[in-house]
Amino acid sequence: MENKTLIRKLHIFVIIIGIIFIFLSVFHSNIWFDEAYSVGMANQTLVDIWNIGGHDVHPVLYYWMLRFVNLLTNGSIIAYRLFSALPIALLGLLGFTHIKKDFGEKTGILFSFLSYFLPMMAVYANQIRMYSWAIYIVTILAIYAYRIYNGDGTRKNWLIFGIFSTASIFIHYYGLMSAGLINMFLLIYFIKNKKWKDLKWQLLFGIIQIILYIPWLMYLASQMEHVSKGFWIGFDFNSILELVGCQMTGKAVSWHLWVGTIANLLLFIYLGILIFRKRKEKTINLKPAIYAVALYLSVIIAAIIITQILKTPIIYYRYLFVVTGMYIFAVSYILSKEDNTHIILIICAIILTLGIINNVQQIKENYAKGNGKQIEYLRENIQEGDVLVYSNIGNGSVFASNFTNYKQYFYNGADWGVQEAYKVWAPQMDTYVTTDFLEELTGRVWIIDSQDNGFYNELFNTDEFKYISTEYFDTPYQNYIYNITLVERVTIYQNN
Repeated sequence: MENKTLIRKLHIFVIIIGIIFIFLSVFHSNIWFDEAYSVGMANQTLVDIWNIGGHDVHPVLYYWMLRFVNLLTNGSIIAYRLFSALPIALLGLLGFTHIKKDFGEKTGILFSFLSYFLPMMAVYANQIRMYSWAIYIVTILAIYAYRIYNGDGTRKNWLIFGIFSTASIFIHYYGLMSAGLINMFLLIYFIKNKKWKDLKWQLLFGIIQIILYIPWLMYLASQMEHVSKGFWIGFDFNSILELVGCQMTGKAVSWHLWVGTIANLLLFIYLGILIFRKRKEKTINLKPAIYAVALYLSVIIAAIIITQILKTPIIYYRYLFVVTGMYIFAVSYILSKEDNTHIILIICAIILTLGIINNVQQIKENYAKGNGKQIEYLRENIQEGDVLVYSNIGNGSVFASNFTNYKQYFYNGADWGVQEAYKVWAPQMDTYVTTDFLEELTGRVWIIDSQDNGFYNELFNTDEFKYISTEYFDTPYQNYIYNITLVERVTIYQNN
C-alpha cells in the first residue's frame, strides 16, 4: 500500500513538473509564417475560416477553436500559445486518468513522463498550430477504441469515441487517416467476431461523420489537386532522419537531428531486446503495444500511398506528431515490463537530458532580446498612408499580422496558387502574381526583404523610387532575417 501511495505521489509530481516544463517557453509574442497564418485565421469569422481554410492544406477545426480564444482574449498571442500548450498538459494527465487505469501504474507514469519530457513535446506545446490538439484528440480516440475493442462498449464510451473520431477528421489530415484506420480495424474485428451491437454503434457514428464531412469533400478534392501540382514538402536524407528520430530531436538543428535519431534507434533496439527476453519468459502481453505501433505505421504507409497517387511527398515529421501518442504509449507499455528499475531510470534520465537541452535552447531563442526589434522599428517609423510590400511571405506574414491597419501587397511572382488561401490576411493584404500592384504605390513604401535585398533590387532600385534607408534585423526566433528598406515614389508608374 505504501509503495502504491509513493508511486501515486511521484506520478502527481511528474505531472506538475512536466506541465511547468512545457509552459516555460510559451510566454512570448513572436510569430513565424505558420503561426502568422493561424493568427490571421483567428481574426476571421467562422464562415470565412471555412471558406478560406478550404484553400489551405489543413481542415479548419483548430482555426474555429482559435477563433473563440481570439474573441475571449482580444487576439492575445500569449493566449494562443497557452491554448496550444493546454492539450500537451492534458495529454500527460491521461497517464494518470486513463493509461494507469487500463495498463497499470508503471505504464501510466512513464506515459506522463514521456508526454512532457520527450524533446518534441515542448516544441509543439509552444506552436500556435493544430498539432498539439491533434495528438491529444487522436490519443483519446485510440484509448476509447481499445476500451470498446476489449468489450467495454458502454454508451458513454461510444459517445466519446464518436465525438473524438469526428474531431480527428477535422483537426488534421493525419487525424483523418488515423480515425479512418481505427474505424476500419474495429469494423473488421466486429464483423469477424459477430459483435453486432458494437457494429450498429460504429455504423451510426460512421454515418454521422460521413454526413458531417460531405460539405468539406469539395475542399478536400481541391486541396489534393493543389498539392498534386507541387507542394513545399521535400524529401531527402535528412527527411529520413527526421522521421526516425523526430521524437528525440526537438529543435531540428544538425547535431540534434543526429543525436535524436541515434537515441531513438538505440531505444528501439533496447525495447526489441526486452520484448525478445520477455517473450521467452512468456510474461508479456504485447497486444496493446502492437496495436499502437500498427496504427502508427499504418498512418505512415497510408501517407506513402497517397504520396504515390499525388506524386508529391506528404510524409513530414511534423505531421507524425499527430500520432506520436501511439509512440509514447508503445514505449511506455514495453518499458514498464522491465524489472530492473535502474535501467528504466537511466533511459528516463537520457530522455530528460535531451528534453532539457532542447527546451533551454528553445527558451533562449524565444526570449532573445533581438526578437521583435523589426516590429518595434517599423512601429516607430511608419506613417499614415505608408504601404508595405514583400515577395517573401515568410517574413512578410509577420508584418501582415502585426500591421493590420496599413495596406500591404504580397508579390507572388511564382504564382503558387495561394491567392484564396492568403485572404486570411485580408483586407489589409492583397496578393498579386504580376507587378500591377506597383500602380497602387504613390507615396512611401516599406519593402520587407530578405538577406540579399533581392526584391528591392528587382523592382524598386529604379528611377521611379527614391531610396531613403535600410535597416537589417537578424532575429533568433526561427532564424528569420529582415531587410527593411524605405523608398518613396517619385514618378508615375507606367505599365510597359
